[in-house]
Amino acid sequence: MSMRVLVLLNRIPWPIKDGGTLAHYNLIAGLYKQGCLLTIAAINTQKHFINPETLPHAFTKLGKLHTSYLDNRIKPIAAFRNLFSKKSYHIERFDDYKFANMLTNLLQNETFDWIICDGLYVTPYLSIIKKYSKAKVWLREHNIEFEIWETLALQTKLPIKRWYLKHLAQKLKNYELQILNEFDALIALTNYDKNRLVNLGCIKPILELPVGVELVRTQINAQPQPFSVFHLGAMDWQPNIQAVTWFVENVWSKVITKIPQAVFYIAGKNMPDSFAKYQSKSIKIIGEVDDAIAFMQSKQVMVVPLLAGSGIRVKILEGMSIGKAIVSTSLGAQGIYTDNAILIADSASDFANCIVELLNNTEQAETLGANAKRIAFEKYDNNKVMEQLLNFYNTL
Repeated sequence: MSMRVLVLLNRIPWPIKDGGTLAHYNLIAGLYKQGCLLTIAAINTQKHFINPETLPHAFTKLGKLHTSYLDNRIKPIAAFRNLFSKKSYHIERFDDYKFANMLTNLLQNETFDWIICDGLYVTPYLSIIKKYSKAKVWLREHNIEFEIWETLALQTKLPIKRWYLKHLAQKLKNYELQILNEFDALIALTNYDKNRLVNLGCIKPILELPVGVELVRTQINAQPQPFSVFHLGAMDWQPNIQAVTWFVENVWSKVITKIPQAVFYIAGKNMPDSFAKYQSKSIKIIGEVDDAIAFMQSKQVMVVPLLAGSGIRVKILEGMSIGKAIVSTSLGAQGIYTDNAILIADSASDFANCIVELLNNTEQAETLGANAKRIAFEKYDNNKVMEQLLNFYNTL
């Protein structure tokens, strides 16, 4: 008999336009391919709203979808009131009575063998799950969330903003540490995250498991544009905004000094209006792209200049799977096997030199990309990743 699995998500993972959506989608698609009977309970937020009736068969075939709308946009009055509360504002914005009622009804009428909370932001519903279900409940930690905000606070120059970010980070930390041991098991995307969870006091079983990549989907051939560099990622995520800003203001001028014809393309949904000031002959603001794979294939070098965050960068894995030459900071490539597959640089000068080296030496770039593609097939095939997940479930 097939295993009955309920997956909780803080968004409907469609269309696949960023790493977070891809991570959500590949989890449910991978479980579906392994023969699990899936039910998906997803918060349909204002920010990422999707009309369920417009979802394609590629998504609806995966399982039964239950969803409710939530306007969880940041609201000044609510944010101010939260200053005097012990609750984390990050988490409070996803705690909704309509979704709670929907989930209660679902659990009262259906039985599950396994429930996965895919990310910290759906954990406010753990008490409801435990009240109405006897299923094993796991948490997949996409990041050590509070550490992202601690890093952003440390790197913020404005004193008031720095204080506020520290305040948010501390309350998120209190919540995150309190909830960890309430689950039957956890999934960490990297060895770093797994070790941090243990050091932070997690005593429950933890599986280190990367995000898998659907390799068949990425077999597209295209001739890349000469001397082209790109960044692709959700541009409403603070670490990406910070990373691209640092790259443009500290790295790119060093590249075009040596290669004047080079062009940097910044792509991703929800591009901040402030980035319009960077538009120039050598910097192109693209915004959201219709086909991420085709866009990546059309450019020579991928950059991931991340300065904050944990977890694993799904876009790097996707770039590796199509043979892209990639330059990343150590933090950006954290948790990914990078030997002879990705160039690592943490200073502005080193980052620029790596890009120049790849743009001037197409043979080296092709070799790097070929190594990356081989590693992606060996280590990050979604079918193999899901097999590891189910094997670990069975051992428990």
